[in-house]
Amino acid sequence: MVAKRARWHGPDIERLLPKLQSPDDEARGDAVRELCPCHAGWGAFEGHVGDVLRMLRDPSRGVRAQALHVFEDAARMLHADEFEHDLREAEERLRRKRPSRFHPEEGRLEATQREKIRRRGRRR
Repeated sequence: MVAKRARWHGPDIERLLPKLQSPDDEARGDAVRELCPCHAGWGAFEGHVGDVLRMLRDPSRGVRAQALHVFEDAARMLHADEFEHDLREAEERLRRKRPSRFHPEEGRLEATQREKIRRRGRRR
Protein backbone atom coordinates (compact mmCIF):
# COMPACT_ATOMS: atom_id res chain seq x y z
CA MET A 1 0.00 0.00 0.00
CA VAL A 2 2.87 2.41 0.64
CA ALA A 3 4.02 2.22 -2.98
CA LYS A 4 0.47 2.87 -4.12
CA ARG A 5 0.21 5.97 -1.93
CA ALA A 6 3.56 7.24 -3.20
CA ARG A 7 2.34 7.12 -6.81
CA TRP A 8 -0.77 9.23 -6.19
CA HIS A 9 -0.87 12.56 -4.51
CA GLY A 10 -3.57 13.13 -1.90
CA PRO A 11 -6.96 14.45 -2.93
CA ASP A 12 -7.59 18.15 -3.29
CA ILE A 13 -10.22 18.54 -0.55
CA GLU A 14 -11.31 22.01 -1.72
CA ARG A 15 -12.09 20.57 -5.16
CA LEU A 16 -13.56 17.39 -3.72
CA LEU A 17 -16.18 18.83 -1.32
CA PRO A 18 -18.29 20.56 -4.00
CA LYS A 19 -18.29 17.31 -6.01
CA LEU A 20 -19.91 15.53 -3.04
CA GLN A 21 -22.88 17.91 -3.47
CA SER A 22 -23.03 17.56 -7.26
CA PRO A 23 -26.31 16.56 -8.92
CA ASP A 24 -24.29 14.15 -11.13
CA ASP A 25 -24.24 10.63 -9.64
CA GLU A 26 -20.92 9.77 -11.24
CA ALA A 27 -19.22 12.91 -9.89
CA ARG A 28 -20.46 12.13 -6.36
CA GLY A 29 -19.27 8.53 -6.68
CA ASP A 30 -15.83 9.60 -7.86
CA ALA A 31 -15.58 12.15 -5.06
CA VAL A 32 -16.44 9.70 -2.31
CA ARG A 33 -14.04 7.15 -3.80
CA GLU A 34 -11.21 9.70 -3.57
CA LEU A 35 -11.70 9.71 0.22
CA CYS A 36 -10.63 6.05 0.40
CA PRO A 37 -7.80 5.74 2.98
CA CYS A 38 -5.68 3.69 0.57
CA HIS A 39 -5.53 6.73 -1.76
CA ALA A 40 -6.18 9.74 0.47
CA GLY A 41 -4.59 8.48 3.69
CA TRP A 42 -6.10 8.08 7.12
CA GLY A 43 -6.12 11.81 7.90
CA ALA A 44 -8.34 12.74 4.95
CA PHE A 45 -10.59 9.73 5.51
CA GLU A 46 -11.06 10.41 9.22
CA GLY A 47 -11.59 14.11 8.60
CA HIS A 48 -14.45 13.43 6.20
CA VAL A 49 -15.92 10.19 7.51
CA GLY A 50 -19.21 12.05 8.06
CA ASP A 51 -19.38 12.81 4.36
CA VAL A 52 -18.74 9.17 3.49
CA LEU A 53 -21.47 8.13 5.96
CA ARG A 54 -23.87 10.57 4.32
CA MET A 55 -23.05 9.01 0.93
CA LEU A 56 -24.20 5.64 2.27
CA ARG A 57 -27.73 7.14 2.22
CA ASP A 58 -27.39 8.69 -1.25
CA PRO A 59 -30.29 8.05 -3.66
CA SER A 60 -27.90 6.63 -6.27
CA ARG A 61 -27.04 2.97 -5.93
CA GLY A 62 -23.58 3.56 -7.49
CA VAL A 63 -22.69 6.27 -4.98
CA ARG A 64 -23.80 4.06 -2.10
CA ALA A 65 -21.64 1.23 -3.49
CA GLN A 66 -18.61 3.53 -3.69
CA ALA A 67 -19.13 4.71 -0.10
CA LEU A 68 -19.47 1.13 1.09
CA HIS A 69 -16.29 0.24 -0.75
CA VAL A 70 -14.45 3.05 1.04
CA PHE A 71 -15.52 1.68 4.43
CA GLU A 72 -14.62 -1.88 3.42
CA ASP A 73 -11.13 -0.77 2.40
CA ALA A 74 -10.73 1.15 5.66
CA ALA A 75 -11.78 -1.91 7.68
CA ARG A 76 -9.47 -4.19 5.70
CA MET A 77 -6.51 -1.84 6.15
CA LEU A 78 -7.21 -1.45 9.86
CA HIS A 79 -7.48 -5.20 10.31
CA ALA A 80 -4.21 -5.76 8.42
CA ASP A 81 -2.43 -3.16 10.58
CA GLU A 82 -3.73 -4.78 13.78
CA PHE A 83 -2.67 -8.22 12.54
CA GLU A 84 0.85 -6.99 11.75
CA HIS A 85 1.05 -5.34 15.18
CA ASP A 86 -0.06 -8.55 16.92
CA LEU A 87 2.42 -10.57 14.88
CA ARG A 88 5.32 -8.25 15.76
CA GLU A 89 4.32 -8.38 19.43
CA ALA A 90 4.22 -12.20 19.40
CA GLU A 91 7.63 -12.38 17.71
CA GLU A 92 9.07 -10.03 20.33
CA ARG A 93 7.66 -12.19 23.13
CA LEU A 94 9.20 -15.28 21.57
CA ARG A 95 12.59 -13.56 21.39
CA ARG A 96 12.40 -12.62 25.07
CA LYS A 97 11.18 -16.04 26.18
CA ARG A 98 13.78 -17.90 28.16
CA PRO A 99 15.03 -21.12 26.58
CA SER A 100 13.41 -24.34 27.68
CA ARG A 101 15.39 -26.54 30.03
CA PHE A 102 14.16 -29.59 28.13
CA HIS A 103 15.77 -28.49 24.87
CA PRO A 104 19.46 -27.85 25.46
CA GLU A 105 21.09 -25.03 23.61
CA GLU A 106 23.38 -25.91 20.73
CA GLY A 107 26.53 -25.22 22.73
CA ARG A 108 25.48 -27.51 25.55
CA LEU A 109 24.53 -30.22 23.08
CA GLU A 110 27.91 -30.04 21.35
CA ALA A 111 29.73 -30.12 24.70
CA THR A 112 27.76 -33.21 25.73
CA GLN A 113 28.61 -34.95 22.45
CA ARG A 114 32.32 -34.12 22.83
CA GLU A 115 32.24 -35.52 26.38
CA LYS A 116 30.69 -38.78 25.17
CA ILE A 117 33.37 -39.13 22.48
CA ARG A 118 36.09 -38.46 25.07
CA ARG A 119 34.66 -41.13 27.40
CA ARG A 120 34.49 -43.69 24.59
CA GLY A 121 38.16 -42.99 23.82
CA ARG A 122 39.15 -43.79 27.45
CA ARG A 123 37.27 -47.08 27.46
CA ARG A 124 39.09 -48.48 24.43
